[in-house]
Amino acid sequence: MLSEKDPLAVHQASDINGWLKKMPEIEIMAEIEPVFLIGEGHQTSGKEFWQKINNLIQSRYDDFMGFIVINRVSDILFNALAATFAFNHLNKPVIFTGSQLPIVDKSLIDIKRKSFGGLGIKANLINAVQIATMDFPVVGLMFGNAFLRATKAVRSAIYSLNIFTSADNKYLAKIDFGISPQTKLNRPEKNPEFVNDFEDKVLYVKYQPGLTFEDYKETAGKVKGLVIESLPVEPFNAEFKNELDRIKIPVVVYNKYYVPDLAIDNVIAVRQMTKETALVKFMWALGQTDDIKKIRVIMNQDYAGEFIKDS
Repeated sequence: MLSEKDPLAVHQASDINGWLKKMPEIEIMAEIEPVFLIGEGHQTSGKEFWQKINNLIQSRYDDFMGFIVINRVSDILFNALAATFAFNHLNKPVIFTGSQLPIVDKSLIDIKRKSFGGLGIKANLINAVQIATMDFPVVGLMFGNAFLRATKAVRSAIYSLNIFTSADNKYLAKIDFGISPQTKLNRPEKNPEFVNDFEDKVLYVKYQPGLTFEDYKETAGKVKGLVIESLPVEPFNAEFKNELDRIKIPVVVYNKYYVPDLAIDNVIAVRQMTKETALVKFMWALGQTDDIKKIRVIMNQDYAGEFIKDS
């Protein structure tokens, strides 16, 4: 049975049936098979966890028409992005959702309950099950009244029902009294490909005017890749550019809007995607190769609608 003090959490496999009984609507919409992966309070992100989720989906891929991953909100975007790149040419829905009420923060639970009446995961999960029965061959996030690509998701709120918004204001579906598709998705002609390798020895740095590379030299020597979130148009001073030219690891210079050609062999300019997408995609590319030319090709290829067109 579930703890009376913690009615929304699943700590062990035996909690699942009692938890699902609180949402009888789900069994009307679809035949589901719950699988326990890890309990509340345990590590739910990072390379090993990404691979664990993806391997589980891959092992059951032919058995189900759709998959739903219920996850802690703080980690969910990165986990969904990892699944996005692991499953190329996806032809079934893989939907990530979670509770609006974080068990770890009781004060935030009280604030959220006052804001929208105590909603935990129930509405999100019911909507996710409906979407999983529809023709959405994509990895997406289902929160509030919006279903969107993980590659376009931006965390934009804490107290709202819609805690994620789309970077290009395009959604896969909106939920009113039912599911209203907003974007037509074509099933890929190619068979699904599964590439579940990631490199997590990556340093992420946000550049500020006057920043020098001295503080990062030692760490940069211990990682396999570097991501620098730059300023637009004129990202670095001359000294910083010279330091980048000296290090040998692949470097992604990221800015959502614009990155000029820095003319440095080991530097890859990345724009027109969210910073979370750029980071996870780079980790996925490094998991496959350390060849800068191949990494450059991967970072510039559209795998899952991750590029945001200029408005």
